[in-house]
Amino acid sequence: MINSDTIATDIFKILKGSGQVVKLFTDEGENTIDQAKARRFYMPNLGSMVNLDETDSKRELRVSINRNTELSELKDTLDQLKKLANRSIIEYTLKGFTKRITPKDQDYQAQKVRDMKIEEGISPAYGTSKSSYQKLESAKLIIKHTKPVNEESRGSRSRNINAIYIENADGERYKMPTNNLAGGRAMLRHVKEGGIPHDEFGKHIQEQTVELKKLKEFANYSKRNNLVNEDTADIVEAVSNRIASIRETINRIKGVKAYNEAKDAFEAKEVKINETDRNKLRSQFTVRSFDESLDEALPYVNALVKEMKAIREADEFATQTLNDLISTIDKMDTVRLRKGTNVKSDPENPLVSKKLANMPINTQLGAVASYLSTVIDGGKDQDQLSILLARFDDVVDNVKDGAMLKKAIGAIKTLMPKLTATASESTGVASDEYYKQTFEGIFNKYEFNKLFG
Repeated sequence: MINSDTIATDIFKILKGSGQVVKLFTDEGENTIDQAKARRFYMPNLGSMVNLDETDSKRELRVSINRNTELSELKDTLDQLKKLANRSIIEYTLKGFTKRITPKDQDYQAQKVRDMKIEEGISPAYGTSKSSYQKLESAKLIIKHTKPVNEESRGSRSRNINAIYIENADGERYKMPTNNLAGGRAMLRHVKEGGIPHDEFGKHIQEQTVELKKLKEFANYSKRNNLVNEDTADIVEAVSNRIASIRETINRIKGVKAYNEAKDAFEAKEVKINETDRNKLRSQFTVRSFDESLDEALPYVNALVKEMKAIREADEFATQTLNDLISTIDKMDTVRLRKGTNVKSDPENPLVSKKLANMPINTQLGAVASYLSTVIDGGKDQDQLSILLARFDDVVDNVKDGAMLKKAIGAIKTLMPKLTATASESTGVASDEYYKQTFEGIFNKYEFNKLFG
């Protein structure tokens, strides 16, 4: 049976490939940026949605189309979705609606999932009109409500939250810093697994809920006051992505597997901000005067700004390195190899290794570039080429753009036939013959050109 995560990724690719803006939601209705974990695919421009529904008895790919949508414009997309369903051996349903669809219109399905899911030992919510409880073995989650719980209303024990407490086996009770229910369940898992709220990972869970709360306040403030402009759009987008990422993380770690993975990968980090950065952000997000209640959000926002800047600089350096490499290769008629080098039989040559095909494309390109940098003979022009090849190996992981990777492939392909022997030594390179039989053959085998088509 084809994995649902794989089907979800294919759905996303089909929708994005047709030029649609797509918003992703989990089966519980939470925003997500992980294509594989998405089960609701909303197309706001069309007011339509694709759902991947799963139960114990069946799986269904369900397409809900707003009646104002021209089906002829979506024919190819719908055909691809239907073929995907058939290929994955799941049901395919196409439904038309009399109005534009919103994620909220289909939240009943997400609520059904939320009601059905008892996450790996966590009990269903129960309690009185003022308090709700969930147990995980000896650990207990306590929810205090601002309004009486209506047992007739589905999901009422997850609403109108005044405070959340965690109680351990000894009856010790700890109040969570926010009213985020997913964060409370994540802490419940942590306490059950032997942790305490004040240890490093416990503090991390708390910090995640606080960061989520502050970033949501910041995002709402920015949109409410029309502060999203050319100078701030990237920042607001980064904040929105971070909100989705935190939501997804804390929602997942209530499960034992995701909890253990997150704990193993955890590294404590301190979020700071200097006064210069603080004042810059304050000025960018000021209407008449800065809302002082948002000041606590600024260290988190600043961390995102620094991360964006680092990524942008890394991308620019990778692009410049690749362009310099292409230019240098183009200017050279021949490239001398070190004496005694035979690339055909050299076990260090990645092209000889059968493992190359199983590596990600960036790793493949980096391995080839690194090897070539070590076997090229010295000399002014040659040294420059060797340095650029080694540098490209260092930065190739930052290259995400398909067009750039295609350029990198082209550069290496151009270089290979130019390899020549030093002082009449055999290199194993029969010029074009080696290129055709070895390098080009390998690249064609991996279908790189097809991949970036």
